[in-house]
Amino acid sequence: MNLSDGLGKEEIVYKSLYRRCRELWEQPVTDWDELVRRYHKAGIREIPTEAPSRMGTVLTESDFFTENVKEVVCFNHLRYCPPFLHRLEFIKIIYVYRGRVTLYLNDEKYELQSGNFCIITPGIRHTVFSGHDEDVIINILMRVSSFSNAFSGILMEQNILADFFWKILYTKHSNRVLVFVCSNDAKLDRWVEKMMDESARGQHASNLLMKSGACIFLGIVMREHLQELHLKEELTDEVYVLPAIIQSMRSSLKTITLDELSLQFHMSETDLKRYIVKESGYTYRYLLRDLRLRKAVELLRGTKLSMERIMEETGYSNMNNFYRSFREHFGKTPLEFRKNEEILI
Repeated sequence: MNLSDGLGKEEIVYKSLYRRCRELWEQPVTDWDELVRRYHKAGIREIPTEAPSRMGTVLTESDFFTENVKEVVCFNHLRYCPPFLHRLEFIKIIYVYRGRVTLYLNDEKYELQSGNFCIITPGIRHTVFSGHDEDVIINILMRVSSFSNAFSGILMEQNILADFFWKILYTKHSNRVLVFVCSNDAKLDRWVEKMMDESARGQHASNLLMKSGACIFLGIVMREHLQELHLKEELTDEVYVLPAIIQSMRSSLKTITLDELSLQFHMSETDLKRYIVKESGYTYRYLLRDLRLRKAVELLRGTKLSMERIMEETGYSNMNNFYRSFREHFGKTPLEFRKNEEILI
């Protein structure tokens, strides 16, 4: 666990540059080259031509999830790292374990204190800056590509946070950041410590323990901190309809029909199909196929069920159709997928 160590070598370089001309760091930069130009313009030539650490306008899953089985990654944010604007292809929780950090978002600044945290969605242009030795800022990253399987329990809840994650997965309206302004919670601190410790160990079943830690962290947030949600989109009752539709589809993958779904949600079949496209950008048929194939992946990874049983559990009645859909979606057959994936017991 690395929650109280001294500055690392990259942080030492950044701190030295920061102390030489702090005003140049007051506004975010798009990349390292822009910071270099600022220093040169100020008459300071002693600055590395390349950034000491990774910077990029888009940070991808492959940048941080180096192993296919990893679904949660946890590490310290570099102190004094320049505030470089970037977008993510994954979900990120920024947790202020100690000290404070500045969040830059939509031309606004938000000061987060010890105990505060925020959840950043994919595609949001943002950055943060930590400018004190005593700061301990933790990044918790979660894959979007496997979130619905890894955190299905979270998605089954009926609250703002669960709806927020549903929107990330299935709607066009996920461009929001949740900021929680709350005092230190010893329980959250403890689970962050556990995740940091497990992340450093990297032993057998580490992925399972990391997922469990992240689930418990989010569960505590749901139970005790939703009222401290500071920055959110305005929600109406209609916002909850799509998550409810998707949950209903997920729970009845073997038997669900458009007719039954339209009766359940008091819409005509035509109106229901239009609503799904408007809110998610996907057709009903595409969404149903996606949910079925996600369920198939979950069963292939986590069980030893036969292909026939998996086909039945996901609502397919024909093995050829099941194999064809799976291959079109993932580029390999279910059997090939199972052979290439580690099954977590």
